[in-house]
Amino acid sequence: MKVLSHRALEGLRTYVYKPGGYTWLDHAHTPFWNWLTAQLPMWLAPNLITLSGLIVTFIAYILMWYELPEFAGVAPRWTYIFAGVSIVVYTNLDCIDGKQARRTNSSSPLGQLFDHGCDAIALHVMLTLIQAAISEPSSLMTSAAGAAVYLPWLMSHYEEYHTGILMYGDGRFGILEANYMLAAVDFVSGIAGPRIWDLPLTSVVPSWPFPSMVVKHLVIIFSVTMALIQFYGQMYRVFSKGWDALPAAERGHKELGTAARLKHLASVVLLMVLGFVYLADDKLKPGQARLATLLYGLVYATTATQLIMNHMCKEPFRPPLLPLGLLSLATVNSVVEVVDTRAVAVGCVGLMLVYYSWYVTTIVNQVCACLGIRCFTITHKRA
Repeated sequence: MKVLSHRALEGLRTYVYKPGGYTWLDHAHTPFWNWLTAQLPMWLAPNLITLSGLIVTFIAYILMWYELPEFAGVAPRWTYIFAGVSIVVYTNLDCIDGKQARRTNSSSPLGQLFDHGCDAIALHVMLTLIQAAISEPSSLMTSAAGAAVYLPWLMSHYEEYHTGILMYGDGRFGILEANYMLAAVDFVSGIAGPRIWDLPLTSVVPSWPFPSMVVKHLVIIFSVTMALIQFYGQMYRVFSKGWDALPAAERGHKELGTAARLKHLASVVLLMVLGFVYLADDKLKPGQARLATLLYGLVYATTATQLIMNHMCKEPFRPPLLPLGLLSLATVNSVVEVVDTRAVAVGCVGLMLVYYSWYVTTIVNQVCACLGIRCFTITHKRA
């Protein structure tokens, strides 16, 4: 069974990546990234660089799951430090894979698809590392904090679908700044201990007017505020332009126009609302919190990959129904609890792991066959 049609693969062949919205921090890192890329062997495939960074975050993810299965609690200091390092490593390796591709003359649409597909699952990993770092069990607060990071990242690809440009930020704050902030939270927990996030703000700022607020609340408020600012900019850039502003060569068979924008936006909102409600459940059984976040992370990554792929292939955006159906089932059951919620989480996660594995490997194999390349080795592309 194939995921991509012949028409989609033909559309993928002519994909052109157009980034934008770089910040001062991106530009400040460019000399370092250029130097680092120059040290790499010419045989090293760009996708292998991306995968290596992702594996480092997976190691941190597994370690933190083992130490803090319910997110709350105190883990050895070194685990937080390692989690922060894993985010920094992934972020920087993710920024040099494209440079290595151009250096080795191995750039391809597969590299872009693989890169952003890894970003989608890495985002879930990084958010769980932060939740553990602030020692916060599943709650309305952690759900809001997660949505503050999930929403603008997915919306950046929604914007790319309709404008042809992937904005990494608004010129002042972008993905690099956000990832470094996530890493900083881990480093603070590793140095000062996670209990520092529970300090009353009045102990830091005596004149603070809300005595019940703690340090972690301020971090979450900042995250939500930045997310709303980014979301506003994304909505403005998409809806302030006519659909015909997208060059004809980039339209292909996309669904464009105001109605399509609203329909696609509704799909994004549905995903976010389901995730918000599901992850806000604080009536969890032992082991359920991690399973719930993993289920949402997999559904989110699948939906994001579908949107990215449909943009690159110039196809209509079709949200993946099975993943969204599983998330809907789990969310509704978490509210009414007709069936044991942990059992539902286990079953849905199992199905999603199988589906996601099949989904991504099938796409990679199809694209490799179409372009005459390999995923993890550098091969000469077909003329």
